Formats: sequence, structure tokens, C-alpha cells
Amino acid sequence: MTNTNDHEGSAAPRAGVEQVQHIGAWKVTMWLPLDSTSGNPREIRIEPHEGADPQEVARGITSTVLRQIDTAAFAAEVGPLAELAHAGQQVVENFRRELAGLPKGVSDEYLAVLSALYVRFVNLGRRAPAQDLELWTGAKQATLKGHLRAARQRGFLTKVEGKAGGQLTDKAVEILKGTSVSNVRLP
Repeated sequence: MTNTNDHEGSAAPRAGVEQVQHIGAWKVTMWLPLDSTSGNPREIRIEPHEGADPQEVARGITSTVLRQIDTAAFAAEVGPLAELAHAGQQVVENFRRELAGLPKGVSDEYLAVLSALYVRFVNLGRRAPAQDLELWTGAKQATLKGHLRAARQRGFLTKVEGKAGGQLTDKAVEILKGTSVSNVRLP
């Protein structure tokens, strides 16, 4: 089973969990999106596996192969992950609601919260914190990068030359104490 953000055959990357089973000459890949509320696969892809017997492949996918696909094992293994992902979605939604309650525009409160979330992602070792910010805030990466630049200019976030990073300033910490967003559980 793997966690995937780049599901093959899709038009755009999709967050999900997949599991591969080998049945005879066939590679069966089951996929479940992270926003699912059940543990059952939403997609099943069947293709010949590497090194499959060409004669078996030529016979095609039989009903016997289909009956051997173990969706119950998939659900048992992935179901708890789906519940965890759903809980994670709730945290993001709560964060967005609290973010929407801040003063409108690029306010000091917004920049302090954005800076705190950014620093959190950097400290977690995330390679592309702007992508994570996009998921959590719903804003485009280009907009968020401009907001982070503004946060640095206004003194909420220190600068690190040539790479992602920085630290919250005392000014940001003081503003965060007065926001309800700081009560929302972050990653």
C-alpha cells in the first residue's frame, strides 16, 4: 500500500491511498481518495504485471481473476487511513473557517498566522511549503508567496537567503496570542 499524490492516468495529481495485488498475470491496483468516508476502493485498475506469461495475458481478464480481487483486505488496511484523512480534512476546514474570521485583506493577524503555518511546514521538513499553504488556506501559491514576502517586510518572519525558511518574530508571536486561529490544531 502506498500513499500517492500522483495517481497514474489522472488529469491532475490526486491525493489518495493505493494498494497493489498480484493475481496470476495481472497487477490489480486499488485506489481510494483521501476525502473518502469509506474504506472501499473507488477505482480498480487491472493491467498485466511485468514478466507476466504472454499466453495468460492474451486470454484476457477472466471472471476468476475478478472474483479473486480482495477488496475486503483493502478496506481493512485502508479504512483507518480514510478515517484519519477525514479527520485531517476537518482540521483544515476548521483552520480555513478561523482564517476567514480574521480582519479582511492582508492584515497583520493574517500575516502572523500565515507565517506561523509556513514556519511549521518548514520545520516539518516539507520540501514545498507553499503547496502545503495552498492546501490549508485555499489561496494560490503565487498569492501566498507575495503574502510571505509582505510578512517578511512587515517584520513577522525572518529571512533566509536562497531557500525556504525563517523564524517567527516576537511581533508575530504577540499577534498570534490574540487570534483564535492559534487554537486550531495544526499539522
